[in-house]
Amino acid sequence: MPLSLRAMRYVQAVLHRGSLTAAAEAMHVAPSAIAAALDQAELAFGMTLATRARSKGISPTSAGRDVQRRIDDLLDRYDRLLSDVADLQTGFTGNLTIGYNAPIAPAFLPAIAAPILSDHPGLSLNLVECDNISAQKGLLDGQFDVIIFVAELPNPQIETQPLIFAPTYCICSDYHPFAAQKSVSLSDIARQPVILLDRPAARLHYMELLEQSGQPFRIVATANSTEMVRSLVASGLGVALLNMRPRHVLPYAGKPVHTLPITGSHSGVALSLGYSPGPQRQIVQKFLLSCTAYFVGAASEGLTVAEAE
Repeated sequence: MPLSLRAMRYVQAVLHRGSLTAAAEAMHVAPSAIAAALDQAELAFGMTLATRARSKGISPTSAGRDVQRRIDDLLDRYDRLLSDVADLQTGFTGNLTIGYNAPIAPAFLPAIAAPILSDHPGLSLNLVECDNISAQKGLLDGQFDVIIFVAELPNPQIETQPLIFAPTYCICSDYHPFAAQKSVSLSDIARQPVILLDRPAARLHYMELLEQSGQPFRIVATANSTEMVRSLVASGLGVALLNMRPRHVLPYAGKPVHTLPITGSHSGVALSLGYSPGPQRQIVQKFLLSCTAYFVGAASEGLTVAEAE
């Protein structure tokens, strides 16, 4: 018969105190509960743990003293486990692992993370770039504490919190004819050489938009990183569709680019937080609140291109 933790605490109390009454008072139960736990332990272990005498109370046997030491060790380790988990839950130490499917996350994640790390020197941060599918899988597998992803069709086991809506825009080089315009249409874009961001969700999104133009289009290059797309555009190879942008940062190619809203289109993506349902560690809660505060404030201005009027 399995012995519960409660029963082991009762046995521990009576073996240490040598009295049913004293053990019962210490555990705030009736003496009969202590006696029943001792009987249960002897049945479970298949040995006599204590002798009982009205005048002398409870005296551990040799086997009882050995079991007592083992129970003491087990309950001590269990109590330390509870304490460590409580510290993990309420403390600001350890690791915070974030999976993100946000190609321009370097434009905002450091600004969110820096104050948290400054306030809590015992904390370390792990940032992992991934696609939408692996981000959600990593969260469900326990690899990530929280994810930043495009939550169009999120896994129902994931709690989501919207951060920002990013309309789709066109990006062109500084010397492209589009650079002199205030906006551009999908038809205009389709007539230009197109550079496609080739990431799982992004590719489908941008291909559907180009098809909506009703015009034949030509993809001259693909790249699976936003920065490579921006640099190819800056070098004059073509135009591209993107959603979020870094603030006033030249592409790696070192040449300026222009961003233009798309007329007649309300297409865009919603960047969201994702986390497991239920209670969260305090550091996770703080990160969630910091993200929300960042994206509702002025700090996030410039990360998107406003829709065409």
